[in-house]
Amino acid sequence: MNNSLPRLIDGMVATLRKEVIPRIEGEYARGQAFGIIYMLNNLKLRCSWSNAFLMEQLKALEGVSRDLAPLAPDLAGAPLPDIHAPAALPEVGTLEAMRDAGDGRVCDLIDWLAANRARLPAEAAASVESIVDAYLARQAKYEISTSAKPMFVEMSGGAEKT
Repeated sequence: MNNSLPRLIDGMVATLRKEVIPRIEGEYARGQAFGIIYMLNNLKLRCSWSNAFLMEQLKALEGVSRDLAPLAPDLAGAPLPDIHAPAALPEVGTLEAMRDAGDGRVCDLIDWLAANRARLPAEAAASVESIVDAYLARQAKYEISTSAKPMFVEMSGGAEKT
């Protein structure tokens, strides 16, 4: 493959806009075509021939692991994540499994903190909560940054927004 995935998707979107949509009769059908463009644009932002998307998330989990490590003595029994992003990129399935395991540990930590907050030093509990909140906010921002602009006007009206 010589073309990047984003370039191939850009070609599909351009064809839909220039060749397909102008020949579609009816607002509903054109709206559906704009829905396909929206979906393709989301794929373009989230997919690639590399594992960069998952690697970025693993780096964030590695940061959470590093930030929580000094608090471990105050959090006896807490399911702290211990994630390290690999130096070399493995298969996407391996990265996805690592990310899912790390997210699972963060979820377990949230549950554990809720059940054990009363017996923890207040400062340690607040620090854990702050670290987890920062991770969740970072993940939400990353998800938003890798999502295509909504095309609600085009999809509902069946016409290109000018």
